[in-house]
Amino acid sequence: MLGYVLGKRRWPIALDIGTESIRMLQMRPAGGGLAVRACGRRRLPASAPRDGQAWRQLVADAARELLHEGDFRGRRVASALSCNDLKIKNVRLPNLPADELDEAVRWEAKERFGCDLAPDQLYYLRAGQVRQGTDPTQEIILVAAPGEVVDAHLSLLADIALRPEHIEAEPVALFRPFERMLRRRADEGAVTVVVDLGYSATRVVVARGRQIVLIKAIGIGGRRFTEAVAKQLNISFEEAGELREQIVREQGGDRARGGSAGGQGDPNSVSWTILDALRGDVEELAREIALCLRYCSVTFRGLRPKRVTIVGGQARDRAMVRLLSEQLGVECLLGQPLKGIDTSGVDFESDRRGMLAEWNVCVGLALRSAEPETESPRSSHGRHRLSA
Repeated sequence: MLGYVLGKRRWPIALDIGTESIRMLQMRPAGGGLAVRACGRRRLPASAPRDGQAWRQLVADAARELLHEGDFRGRRVASALSCNDLKIKNVRLPNLPADELDEAVRWEAKERFGCDLAPDQLYYLRAGQVRQGTDPTQEIILVAAPGEVVDAHLSLLADIALRPEHIEAEPVALFRPFERMLRRRADEGAVTVVVDLGYSATRVVVARGRQIVLIKAIGIGGRRFTEAVAKQLNISFEEAGELREQIVREQGGDRARGGSAGGQGDPNSVSWTILDALRGDVEELAREIALCLRYCSVTFRGLRPKRVTIVGGQARDRAMVRLLSEQLGVECLLGQPLKGIDTSGVDFESDRRGMLAEWNVCVGLALRSAEPETESPRSSHGRHRLSA
């Protein structure tokens, strides 16, 4: 009977509000696995505002259109607060019992962020044991959402007529599609690095086993890449964006035909010129990611990845991903957040050329419903609206 009830229960709709796109996805149990029931995406105009009431109205209208057009069931939603809206800080605390650690975290958060935070505005992750001098301590990642941010997000969901079931920190949802693959004892020491190449910024999440040890937001993303192309070719931002999108489509076509990705080796080709325009920003991004990896290696005693997983909307540009791999000196692979999940009943359109990598956060939010409702030993999310 319990299996019947769980199988019939509708899972909430996952809503990913990005800077460039709005995505919705809903899953359902299918036999012994999972399937996508419905999905939809709206790309937002490059010229549209990215904050204020006009932005809020644009997002609400796009979300309502997706709900109307897609085969979504119910109005419960799992959504995320962007790294742009969160305050994230690493701190070190003594090894303490759980109740004393909660109190120490609240005090530390007040000191670090300069304000009192309600229980539903603060979440923390236990990153692991480290040594500070000769003393053993534990590294804690504080994640705080200002009250006005949470209230504005709830108000937006109400405007769309959605009822919040989970509001998560974006980096936690970002890691979940890969965390679900780390269930064996042999995976406890596995190092996972997920780099989300977004429009406004890049997010880096590093984990050992199923335990996140580092979260970092880097202010380099698709907007800056497009600005570099516009400057190099002396064209408008909109024209540069359209040109980059055209090259991405050509990469997909060349891959399907078994050819090279858009004439990357020809210095007289447009694609080579675009890649050359991106080179400086990609090199800077690689340096920032390398600093993250070095911090983890030093702090957590030799923690080094064998590869880096790339996701996000900008991951569709495979030539740029190859350039990033060259600069990092580590293999960069496109992530497959929907690996092992049945997608035959929905149409992701051209996204399959990018291996669905830009759906990563949305998939992570949807998979929240597949987790048992028990408190994780790495966090205090069981009592908080800002959940994980």
